[in-house]
Amino acid sequence: MSVRADLPDPGQGERRAAARGVAWGGVESAAGALAGLVLTPLVVRHAGLAGLGLWGAAWSLAHTAGLLDLGVGAAYGRFASRALARRDLDELNGILAAGTGFHVALSILIGLPALLLAPRLLAWGVREGPGLPEARVILTATILTVLIRGALSAYRGVVAGAQRADLLGRLGAIVALLEGCCGATVLLCGFGLVGLALNSLAVGLAASLAEGILAHRLCPGLRLRPFLATGEQFRRVLAFGSQLQVTRAFEVLGSHVPRLVLAAGPGLAAAGAYDLGARLAGCVPVLASLPLRVITPLTGHLDARADRVRLQALLQRSTRYVAILSLPLLALVLLDAETILLAWTGRDAPPAAAFAARCLAAAAAMTLAASPLRLMLRGCGRPGIESAATGGGTVLHLGLALFLASDRGAAGVAFAALPGAAASLLLLAGGALRGGTALDPRAAARALLGPMAAAAAMLLAGWILAQVSWPALSAHSTSRLEALTLLVRRLPFLGAAFLAAGAPLGVIRGEDLVLLREAAGGTSGAGAAR
Repeated sequence: MSVRADLPDPGQGERRAAARGVAWGGVESAAGALAGLVLTPLVVRHAGLAGLGLWGAAWSLAHTAGLLDLGVGAAYGRFASRALARRDLDELNGILAAGTGFHVALSILIGLPALLLAPRLLAWGVREGPGLPEARVILTATILTVLIRGALSAYRGVVAGAQRADLLGRLGAIVALLEGCCGATVLLCGFGLVGLALNSLAVGLAASLAEGILAHRLCPGLRLRPFLATGEQFRRVLAFGSQLQVTRAFEVLGSHVPRLVLAAGPGLAAAGAYDLGARLAGCVPVLASLPLRVITPLTGHLDARADRVRLQALLQRSTRYVAILSLPLLALVLLDAETILLAWTGRDAPPAAAFAARCLAAAAAMTLAASPLRLMLRGCGRPGIESAATGGGTVLHLGLALFLASDRGAAGVAFAALPGAAASLLLLAGGALRGGTALDPRAAARALLGPMAAAAAMLLAGWILAQVSWPALSAHSTSRLEALTLLVRRLPFLGAAFLAAGAPLGVIRGEDLVLLREAAGGTSGAGAAR
């Protein structure tokens, strides 16, 4: 084992590093959400709902092709954090060599056939596909983007393993704004979806290059040499990664297969309505996913030091933070989905889009509630429990979606996500209890009670406002300006209701303010105080 003094020690200043990582992750998420808010109406305006459906279907096929990496990309964070906690440079370089070598071989052996066959699959699976000549270029660019980002994801894993998620957040925010601005320019200049896809490819290449520079600066002894690893290192990476890939495969299938089912059956318009609702529901995880970014690397670090007390504290605290950040947004979508869609797109959305937004937002909230436990099981080297739970929920979700798609369209497919998410949550908690882990999901469940009660109060306040002061809007007589005005007038009351109900329940605590101060001030580095 080679121990290097110039490697970063993630054990120093870990709380402040985590807080700053979450804060900058918030900036990245806000930038990504802003880019999505700008681009989606432009895509609808220039390509229609069918174009939005094609764009979503192309990315769905591209991410499905990315499943072939056997989860190696997702495994880098855990292995890098453990190697850095032990300051073992040989282990770090060996793991990266094994993973990168596998990705290079995969890109050569699998990437080319995927590029050749995927356009035919799109034409076969999408009813209007043969009439869209740009589909081949769009899909080629999206597949190349996914493969390249996966092949170079080792650099991102090193930065995360060094507990510098704040750097990834800063870079991600820049990349999201760059992609959004360039994408809007491409659409406004008339280059259409083809230009938008090529823009994503170029920005993805630039992001991977920047991540490589950051990784080498944090770890001067880092050497990315594909295939120069021992057989044991290859075995460990592939064994752990393949279990993660089962989870990721089910997640990707659950996210993208419904769009493909709708595109192949009811058509691209139904897929576009579903996609519109899914994009609105995607606002729920925007803030709530911020604490999740640091959980797996930090868990790997604590697990390497066998610190069970802090592991359990991390589970309870992160579960509460996720609930605080997700449930108010869920309540807002449940109350005002039609108004938000009108304010966002400037036009009347199909009724199925609003219903889909409500169902998918509720399913996302359930998935988020289980995410801290899921990621900590992964960081502790127990991904099998996560795989089984995700698989059971996804099979139920897709089975119901296939059954409901033909008769109920986008609304039925979106509804199918609810029982799937609930089943996955219950299976995960049961697996953690039966698996003899150091993590107690019952304590995490207790951390959810306060935020859930506060969100219920917010829903009640919204319903009272709708009945007394501002009746439900008529989609036929309301403009975008009126919808925006209504939302601006309602938000302070709804937020006050959440805070007023949450205060006596201990939803917001003094320690949260301390973390906010640490996230806003100082620097996260090796010399930061613990």
